[in-house]
Formats: sequence, C-alpha cells, structure tokens
Amino acid sequence: MPESASAQPHDSPGFDFESIFAPRTVAVYGASERTSSELLGNLSLPGRRVFGVNPIKSEVCGIPCYPRVEDSPVAPDLVVIAVGHRGAEEAIDNVLALGTRPGLVVPGLGTEAGSEAPPIIERIKAKVLRAGVPMVGPNCMGVAIPHAPSPWIGRIPSTFLPGPVAVVAQSGSMASNLVGLGPRMGFRAVVSSGNEAVTDVVDFLDYFLTDPETRAVGLFLEAVRRPESFERALEQMAEARKPVIVFKSGGSELGARAALSHTGGLAGSDETFSALLRYYGAIRVNDFGDWVEHLRLFSSKRPIRGGRIGGVTASGGEAGDFADQATRAGLHLHVPSETLAARIRAEFPRIGYVGTPVDCWAAENDRVVYPRVLQLLAESGEFDVLVSLGDHSGWVEGPVAALYRNVGSDLDRVCSATDVFPCIVSVTTADPSPDDLRFSVESDVPLLKGSPSALRALASRAAYDPPARRRSRARADRVPGRGALSEFESTQLVAGCGIGHANPIRCSGADEAISAANRIGYPVVVKIHNVAHKARVGGVALNLHGDADVRDAVARIGHEVVVAKQVTGGVEVLIGAFRDRDFGPVVAVGVGGTNAEELNLAAIALAPANANDARQLVESVHPLHRLLGGEHIPECLIEAIVGVSEMVARHAEIVEVDVNPLVIHANDAIALDCLVVLDANA
Repeated sequence: MPESASAQPHDSPGFDFESIFAPRTVAVYGASERTSSELLGNLSLPGRRVFGVNPIKSEVCGIPCYPRVEDSPVAPDLVVIAVGHRGAEEAIDNVLALGTRPGLVVPGLGTEAGSEAPPIIERIKAKVLRAGVPMVGPNCMGVAIPHAPSPWIGRIPSTFLPGPVAVVAQSGSMASNLVGLGPRMGFRAVVSSGNEAVTDVVDFLDYFLTDPETRAVGLFLEAVRRPESFERALEQMAEARKPVIVFKSGGSELGARAALSHTGGLAGSDETFSALLRYYGAIRVNDFGDWVEHLRLFSSKRPIRGGRIGGVTASGGEAGDFADQATRAGLHLHVPSETLAARIRAEFPRIGYVGTPVDCWAAENDRVVYPRVLQLLAESGEFDVLVSLGDHSGWVEGPVAALYRNVGSDLDRVCSATDVFPCIVSVTTADPSPDDLRFSVESDVPLLKGSPSALRALASRAAYDPPARRRSRARADRVPGRGALSEFESTQLVAGCGIGHANPIRCSGADEAISAANRIGYPVVVKIHNVAHKARVGGVALNLHGDADVRDAVARIGHEVVVAKQVTGGVEVLIGAFRDRDFGPVVAVGVGGTNAEELNLAAIALAPANANDARQLVESVHPLHRLLGGEHIPECLIEAIVGVSEMVARHAEIVEVDVNPLVIHANDAIALDCLVVLDANA
C-alpha cells in the first residue's frame, strides 16, 4: 500500500478543488480490468460520467474506453493516472495538452518505481504547477468521499458514511484505516496526499476552511513542507473555530537545531511543533486510537458548555477506574451536590454509590432507575456533560446489551430536553455492535471506545477555545554585535525585559575586582568574563566575604572577571529563547540552576507570548510550579517571560537567549547569569 515520502517544499497557487471533490466527468487513464475495477466502481455513481483511456480496449468493467483522452466526446473534470511509472509523464502531458485544466490524481510513482521515480516526479511537478491544476499524489491512495465519485484505488465499504469530518493523511495506510473504520462517524472526505509534489496539506486546509460541510479536520503528518504557510492555515482555522486534530509521527522530522545555550538542549523540533499547535488551539494526539476518539467527539454538532462531567454506570469498579482515568486526562469529575445526592437516594435507597458516575446497578428496575437518575442529573444544572458508562462490545448479547442500548436512548432523550452534552463511553476497546453504532450516528450521541481515550477527547472538547490572535512579525532596530555576547552585554540587553541584575562590574585583575567588591558590598560573586557556560569550566566563585577571597578567586579563575552581588534565597528559574528554523522565535521556561539541561524540566511556547501563555508555561512545568508555591505565580516572572519572548520575536538577529539562573523573589527577578547569541552572519 502506498506510503508517503519526503518531497521538497513548493510554492503552489490557489487551486480550484471542485474538480477533485465534485467532478462531473472523470477519466481513468490506463483503465484495465486487472488494476482498475475497484477504482472504477468508486467513480461510477448515478449522475456522473466515467470513461477510460486505453488504446486497445473499447470497454473496461462496463465503462466505455477511448484510445486517447482527446478522443472522448467530453473533456474530463478529473483524470486519474492509472498507468505505470514509465507512462505517467506522457499521460500527464496528454491531459495537460487538452488546455481544460482538469484535476489530477496520481496513485503511482512510489516504491514500485525505485530510483526512477524522483526525476519523473520533479518533471511532472514543474509541468503541473505551470498549468495551475491541482494534483493529488503521487504515491497515494487518492480521495475517498462518501456517497460521491471517489478517485480512490482501494475498496470503499458501504459503512463509510457522510458527515462533517475531513481528514488529510500523508500515509496511505492511515487514510485507508479511516475509510475502513466502520460506521463510527461521518466523513466529508479522506484525502491520502502522498508525496505532495503539487498540492500539500496546506492547500487542503485552505479548501476545508471555507467548505460549509466540514466541521473538524484531522491531519496525519510525517512532515510539514511549508512551515510558514502551515502556520497561517492553523491561524485561519482557529479564527473560523474549526478544530484541527493532529496525529504526527517522527519526533525529529522537522530537523535538529544546534544551540549554544542551555535552552537549545531543552527543546527539540518536535516540541516546537507541539508549541505551534497550542498557540493556535489545534490539538495534538499521540496514537491512532486517541485520534479516532477525538475526531468522533468533535464531529458532533452538539455544543459543550463546560467540563463538569457526570453520568451513570452499572459497575462500582468501572466508576472508580473512570475517576482515575479522568484525573490522568486532566479532568476533574463533578460530584453531585449533597442536595442532589439526597434526592437520588430518597427515590432509590438501594443505590450503592452516588458519585460520578452514579452506580445504578440492581437499585431498581433498570427501566425506572436509569432514565430517572439521568433526568435528575440533567435537570439539576450541575453538569455540562453526562456519560453512560458500560460495555458496548459487539460480542455482548441479550439483556446486558439491551440494558446499555436502552440507557443510551435515555441519555439522548434527557439531554435533548436540556443543553447538556450526551456521550456514551464503552469501557472496552472492542468494536460496538452495528445497532449501537447506527444509533450513535443517527442521534448524534458520540459513542467512544475505552475510558482513557474517551476522557482525553472529552477534556480536549471541553477546553476547546482557540485564541483569536495573529503572531506579531514586528521588527526592531538591530542589536549591535555578532556571535555570543559577554555576560555583561547580555545582562544589559535583557534589562529591558523586566529582568534585574546583581550589579555586575567588569574588572581586569585582582585590584579592580577588590575595588568593585567593596563598592558593591560583601558577599560577592566572581565569574570569568566572556565564557558562555562558566560553571562548566570552574569559572565561578560564590559567597566571597573579603578582599583575600576575591584575590584568590581572580588568581584561580583568570585576569578578566565580572564581580557581582551575591544573591540569596528565591527560586532559580531558567528563561530562554531560540529561533527554530521552521517556526521562528520560541521562548522556554524551566527549572533553573546548574542542572537545568540535565533535568530537562522545561516547557516552550511560540514567541511572542502573552501573559496567559507565560502562566500556562510555568504551570506545565510541575516541579517549577511547586517550587514557586503552587498557586500564585509572581508577576515579575510573568513579565520576564513575556519580555524575553517579545525581544526574540522583534529581533531576527537574536538566535539564542539563556537567562539561568533567574532568581525569583516575591517582587523581583534577578539574573545571575545571562547569555545572548546574535547571528554571526546578520
């Protein structure tokens, strides 16, 4: 099955994708009984005209064929190139010669073509871009559209249903997995984009942005070929409030970045990619199961007003596990108030557990207890989401299967009468029965598989609120200098970011150092001048209390030193920034000190960051948050993070910033060591 491979970035014009997604006439170039039967079946729907191009056949699989594409009585809107790699270029030349600009789908030119493929692809790419026509592929499965002509080379099952979820997958296998998923959700389209020689994920995002049938977009990515355009597409999707759920493989796909500062060792390109998604409210998942559950939940047109989750179950053990999984997913289940709990117990005294979810097993006739408890929960105003938790495995039969199916209907009924969001969670990962799936799709009550994935999806949906913002590209005057600045110069530069300093004085020799120490006041610190990582080379002497201590330190460290005030107390923080080669300026925050890089306790965000971004960064580094007291984050730290992020965003010549440690007290932030690196070629 075709898999995507890397390709060079390209600049593509705005394409008219109607020829891909709504063709009236389709030609299959190279149609044959042996290779094209499923493809022709996917295309041959009532009201659409399909023909083949085959010089030795007048008919293939019941459709007419013509020797050449120009022999057809009507020009095609879409052409699928179904010939081998050696004939693909000639076929495309013939199609482009028509001058009608049909869309193209090129499934081949993958591993079967070996080393011959790359030069052919490059020649085809140049021709197709000049013609300004959209081309899917090469090396792809094509495009699958439920109940519509689909240029898709595999079988499309009847369970592939129409709906609001559009997916673009650079892997043919991942795209096929969704087409064969069964009736779990409805799809607008599944695009296997392949090598993306002409059209890429950005082009498809642009199309689905304005497509009224698309409510949510799923992406499976192996590479981002046009980073700036991809960021712009995410920005526009956030403005349109169309969720983007991303499953990306290859943690180092976007490339490694050499860095001089501590910060460079704390953040790889994959972390930068995740920061990009967070900046625009897109959601990243880490496996196929989570991806599917997120897509299913976001496909629902019912709104979720908040994250207060309640529900019912038939098992105390499942209820306990559900609560544990909710905590891991970052959700805090809402416990019924004492008033509500007392009311439930008054009506059903045999209920064993009134919590979240309520264990209704054997408390009463199930046709009485479940609908009534759900009604009480829904009408209480205490919950935003109600969950029916049970086993919806397709292998469960008889009364148990009927119980859960009935509870699902109860849930739909009570939630439809309120503004509470309904959700069915099957505790197993087995496929639900066809009847349960049909009910889920028809009633728009999501049926999610597995409590962990379901709760992660619920957490994402409840928190979804993409920021309406655009990343500032404003530029300031160039900072003078090249390469790594001295600590003294770096400290002066970051002083404009709300960061204080320990009165550093640059000195030549012991006498100047002693004089500086007396002006500052003991105790002091003596550090080697103009070395990036002083502690690593033994270039720091701390807590010096007299002239003799300073003289000994200078003798050991070297002639050129910096003398500064010894700062005590506070929490040591790292604030850094760097310039990612794909997504530009990034700010990092972590636990500071000499072990910052080894501990790898840091988080990053795109720059410039606002105050809310800064707070989220600190809160996401749990050890640092605890060191700071766990609740109120000092405003001086927020100001410093925002200031550094704005500085690196406005100065393209700044490639690295490393403030470590930054000592945080209640009302001030003092840099004890600082490094700024400028682009040597700027």
